[in-house]
Amino acid sequence: MMILIMDEERRRHLEQELPDGFSRDLLDGALRVLADQDNPMRAHLFAVGLRELFTYLLHNAAPDDEVRACDWFRQAPDTPGVTRRQRAVYASQGGLSDEYVANLGVDVADLHRQAITAIDALNRATHVRPGRVLADAEEIVAFVEAAVSALEGLLEAFKTCRETVKEVLESEVYNQMMAAFVERTFGDIDLVASHGYEVDPFIAIDSIDIAGITASEILIVVVGEAPVTLHYGRGDDATEIAHDFPFTMQLTAPTDAPGDVAFSDCEIDDSGWYGDGDDDDDE
Repeated sequence: MMILIMDEERRRHLEQELPDGFSRDLLDGALRVLADQDNPMRAHLFAVGLRELFTYLLHNAAPDDEVRACDWFRQAPDTPGVTRRQRAVYASQGGLSDEYVANLGVDVADLHRQAITAIDALNRATHVRPGRVLADAEEIVAFVEAAVSALEGLLEAFKTCRETVKEVLESEVYNQMMAAFVERTFGDIDLVASHGYEVDPFIAIDSIDIAGITASEILIVVVGEAPVTLHYGRGDDATEIAHDFPFTMQLTAPTDAPGDVAFSDCEIDDSGWYGDGDDDDDE
């Protein structure tokens, strides 16, 4: 019986959610060995690969020091280390308090439980002994489907909290972005305007993303285009030129006061002004 757990679309979506090439290689390796119908140990070797993928994701997303630095962290009495559940919580909410996350209406605890249950099942499957080989095709399908679904759920949990935080902070992020353009002088723009510049209050935003939530900070990235009026000359010789400057702005907010969004840094792309940008019309 051919074991087909996911179609190409499902696999592509899962690969896109994984953070890097190594994690995608782990998934690919696990699925390849599973597809080897002549390998009597395929389910158990799949379990090894997927267990390592779960472990890598949790350790990569939740370093020990960061997890321990969170106010919600409490040392588990039965282990000197950080538990898998604590890593899953950190990867989902960083240092945000449980109360804040609950007030957002976010509940990923069930997804965390499914992931931990799946890891436990994968661990058991790696310790194969005579008479305990998983060989029945239907049992293999059920085992693999549960593990893959739990992996998808864990990755969903990682995203859910960030997406909700983004929605809640979006208005304040926009206000702080506007304040930064009004109150600050950006050298890359000022350099091309001999007598100053003004930024149009209606800035086009391409994206607002939560780049990360650490133990202490929410990291926010805004990408957009700032419409700018550049001033030149004085008196009768005064003139203005309008130009849109693409930008990438970084803002931060403390996890213990997420509404206190503040400017951190901004990169202005002036290549279009100097004619260094792509010009599809010339092709």
